[in-house]
Amino acid sequence: MRILEVSNFMPPHPGGIEVMVDTLFQGLRRRGHDVRWIAASTPEAPGVSGPFIRVPAWNWLERNLHVPMPLWTPEGLRQLHEQIRWADVVHVHDCLYFSSSLATALSRVRRKPLLVTQHVGQVPYGGVLDWVQEAAYRTLGRTLLQAASEVVTYSPHVVDYFQRVGVKAPLRIIPLGFEPRFQPLPEEERHAARREWGLPVATPLVLFAARLVPKKGVQQVADVQRRLAAEGISLLVAGEGPLENLVEGLPRTFHLRQVDHARMHRLYACADALLLPSRGEGLPLTLQEGMLTGLPAVVSTDPSFVANVAQAPGVSLVEGTEALVQALRATLAGAPPRETVAEWARARWGLERFITDYEQTMESLVREH
Repeated sequence: MRILEVSNFMPPHPGGIEVMVDTLFQGLRRRGHDVRWIAASTPEAPGVSGPFIRVPAWNWLERNLHVPMPLWTPEGLRQLHEQIRWADVVHVHDCLYFSSSLATALSRVRRKPLLVTQHVGQVPYGGVLDWVQEAAYRTLGRTLLQAASEVVTYSPHVVDYFQRVGVKAPLRIIPLGFEPRFQPLPEEERHAARREWGLPVATPLVLFAARLVPKKGVQQVADVQRRLAAEGISLLVAGEGPLENLVEGLPRTFHLRQVDHARMHRLYACADALLLPSRGEGLPLTLQEGMLTGLPAVVSTDPSFVANVAQAPGVSLVEGTEALVQALRATLAGAPPRETVAEWARARWGLERFITDYEQTMESLVREH
């Protein structure tokens, strides 16, 4: 098949959607399909490099309001139209993005089958942005999802949300998959990984790996670490963003900024627990990747966590600074063996099943179209 992936951004721009698309992109290419990927160029320069088409776009909303919504230029629209003419099937990621609306309209004009992966439901930005988002899902989002040939997601709570906002098209669940490098490492390799980043080998270490934006709970992470630092517990922060000032100067804290995704499995191996008090998630890749390496986690009661990991070994779902502190203490004192956590995760997030489910879905859409 000739498959066109359409997303807001592509690596090296950080984000869970970017990682998911890249995993699927590489997997489909390994199986012999001709796959191209078009997205806004940020942070790279616009241009075409093999199967990657980076188009010019304005990115004011992300820089100023933490809303990842690049607006493609007319040249980007022209390139998108050209790629849709080439494709057998078009795969769009999330329904509210400008690129998704363009791809949907052009797919209908060209009568190409359209697959939409809806990664998230409501994301809490705060204030008027929450109202705007809700209205957008009930109008533009609902229209786009109804226009798709098929819609998939990877979390039951996303299905529930879009049923509540009136989407009549069914959303099918395809769980994510991950590269085999996400697995538990022997103790000596975990110590070696700490030394690679200049981290103390024997200190209890909590990992927070996320973009430093409000929805990830950065303020709560900082509040928790001020409590735990006095007990000899260190915090490892991996990520960049407008809220970096909240983690700078925290006691017993190491800030690595953005870590290359190819090394993330070793970063998870460094840690003794993952902290992720985030909101408005689909199902964060950080949590899934960490659990595949055996890393226990303390997370919020966000619907994504309740729907997917409430029964997982080594995962605590709590609310509030005091509850997060106590849950981390308990996790560091007596988490299940890492292999137990990893075994649970492997049973749900296998790579080959993930690629096969998408491959068969696309083949079915091409046959039926």
